[in-house]
Parts: sequence; C-alpha cells; structure tokens
Amino acid sequence: MLSLLLTVALMLSLLTVSTATPPDAAAWRPIRTLLENWQFTTEYAISIGTADHGQLFVYESGNFTMDQQIPTGSTSKWPSAMMFAGLVGDGTIRSLDDPVHEYLPYWTKHPLDARSHITLRHLLTFTSGFGDGHPGFEFNTRAARAWRAGRTPPRNNISRECDLESGDTAKCAQSIYSGVKLIGVPGHVYSYNSNHLQLAAGVAVAGSGLPIKEVVRRYLLQPFGLTDSYYEGRCPDFAGSLVTTGRDYERFLHSLLSYRRHPSPALILESERDGTPFLSDQYTLYGNYGFGARTHTTSAARSHFLMCFDSAGGYTDACADARSHFDPGAFGFIPVLDRKFGFYLNLVAAETAPTGSYPLSGIPEYLAVGLKPHVEAILSQRPPRAEEHLHHNPAIAGLSLADVNYALGCRLHPDSCA
Repeated sequence: MLSLLLTVALMLSLLTVSTATPPDAAAWRPIRTLLENWQFTTEYAISIGTADHGQLFVYESGNFTMDQQIPTGSTSKWPSAMMFAGLVGDGTIRSLDDPVHEYLPYWTKHPLDARSHITLRHLLTFTSGFGDGHPGFEFNTRAARAWRAGRTPPRNNISRECDLESGDTAKCAQSIYSGVKLIGVPGHVYSYNSNHLQLAAGVAVAGSGLPIKEVVRRYLLQPFGLTDSYYEGRCPDFAGSLVTTGRDYERFLHSLLSYRRHPSPALILESERDGTPFLSDQYTLYGNYGFGARTHTTSAARSHFLMCFDSAGGYTDACADARSHFDPGAFGFIPVLDRKFGFYLNLVAAETAPTGSYPLSGIPEYLAVGLKPHVEAILSQRPPRAEEHLHHNPAIAGLSLADVNYALGCRLHPDSCA
C-alpha cells in the first residue's frame, strides 16, 4: 500500500504543466514561419499538443500529410514496449520484475546462470544483456556517423526463425535465447538491438496464450486508438517494423502525456524512469534509456531515450531537469514528449523512397531539437513576443554551428551522408 501511495505521489509530482487557456492561433504563427523557411526537409508533418487540449498546432509540408502511412524504424520501440507493458497492466503478467523463466518453460532457472535473473523490465529497458548494439550503428546524424567511424557493427540475428515473413514469434524468442550470448550482467549493461523486444514478444505470447497479431490488436492498436498502423510481416521486428501515420502516433503520444489511457498511469510513470543510470557519465548520442525510448529524467525503466541530445558531458543535470523523452527513428520520425512544459512534439517524416531520400534522414531530428525550445517558450508562463522567435535569441536557440554544418552539408552533398 505504501508503495502504491509513493507511486501516486511521484506521479502527481510529475504531472504535466498545462495552461488553463491554450495559446491562440497567433501564438503559433512564428513556428509556421520558421517551418516554411526550413530548407533541409521538404516532405514532413509536425503536430504539437498538450494533455488537456490535445492538438494545438499542425503543419504539413510538401505533399506529406498526417495520414500518410510510413515506416518508422526505431520509432517502433516506444509503442512496442508500452504494448508489452500492457500485459502487466491487466494482470496477464504479474509484474515488470517477474523473471522471464516464469513464462517460458525452456528458460533456465539455475541461479548461477545470469539468464535466470532476467526480467521483463530488463527486456523493455534493453538491459537484459542479450547481444550487442548501439544507436550509433543505426542513425544517420552527424554524431552517429562520427561515433561509428572505425567501429565494427554487431552481428545481426540471422536465425530463420526470426525472419520477418517466414519466422514465428515464439520460435524466434527461443532461438535468441539459445543462440545469442550475454555481454554483461542483466540490469547493468545496455545494448541497443532487436533481441530484447523479440524476447518480450515471446513472453507476451506465452503469458497470454494469444497469437502475436491478437496481442498487437488487444494491447496496442485498440487501447491507443491506432486505426492505420500495423507491424510488417508474420514475425514482426518489434524494434523496427511498425508502419503508422502521424495522426496515429499523435494519439499514442497524447495518451502517454495525459496518463489517461492504457496501460495505466503507474506503468506510464514506470516507463519514464531511468533504466540505464550507469550510462550517465558517458556520451550516448541521445541520453539514457527508458521503456523503448530516450529521455531527459532520472529514475528506472524505458524503451525510449531520456532526451540529452548529443551531450558531450553525458546525461547532465540540465537534461534531467528538462524531463523530456524521445524515440528517434532511422528515417527521420522524431516524436518528443516534454513533461516539464507539458506537451508533445510529433515530427513525422520518412526520408526513404517514395517519401524522401535516405541521405537526408539524419536531418529531421535537428529540426525537432531546434523547434523544441520555441514550443517551450510559447507554452511558458511568460511567452516571448512573436518577433523574438524570428531573430537571434540565445534563450530559444536549440542548434549549434556543428548541427547547421551537418544539415547543410547533407543537403548540398547528399553522397557524403549516404
């Protein structure tokens, strides 16, 4: 009971800031002007909203719309992790901290085998120890390209049981268990790869007794209201094969921001805790990790990043204070959730054919990072005058000269970013 009360108290302390009266249309005109003059990305959409008021601003560029179905790449991870957390929400799986061996009969229970200590939380925070990987091997930004220079990519899981079209989710999980070695102690090592969520899918199928497509429908599509989304393949890659629209992903972000829907307020809060505090002093490109996403905050579990973008100082106090989360995708889909100012920023792009060009896929996240301070300013208690958004203003400057150099270089010389 005490634990429940503490969880509720902590959740209330993190409730999003919300304005009684949302900014009017005039307040967003500078944002529209900035986007109309952005020359580095042409086919994309952006939506911005708050928990209380929903969508406050939307912008669609070129022929791109919020209803365009596109691949997401790693932006799949956040919805996938919250989907699997939903099985804890309805009691199908008792706890995030249940050992996986309680659901998968082939999994070792021997206490001297480190795998026996792996929990669902470890899988959703990518700290199970299975396999190797780093976001630097996947993304196409300046920082990612610099990081992987001279490094050898990890070996991908080539098991036929995990093949997108011919594989089987349960057999895929077992093949990872038997064929992929641990690289460290569960809970104390982080690796960015598909193994963790494929294992979580195996747990979900075994624990629920449902086929994987029904798990997806019951725990993701239906509760979050995703009407135009699906995972590709018979054996989906839950870390990268979600196809969705900006409108559907906006529903997902609003659900998390408002704490009002699936899986539960307590589990949403759990998902935003820091799952990799041991990375805080390291350069990690995006920040520490939670349930399937990256964020700016301190605490215990996520599959997204706790946002600390390209920080040479690691996960800093300033990043923790910003309390922001994001889940960048390899093709330019960049969703951001800002708890401090109480908004979501949904940048929807797919810099891959037919909606874009892969050499430009590293650019959209710079647009999201650059735009975020402007949104914070508009939603603050003392918003700046419109012209302050359109001139040099250090208080709302989100990009560095190095960032501009990269974006311009890719635009002028795309072969250098291919």
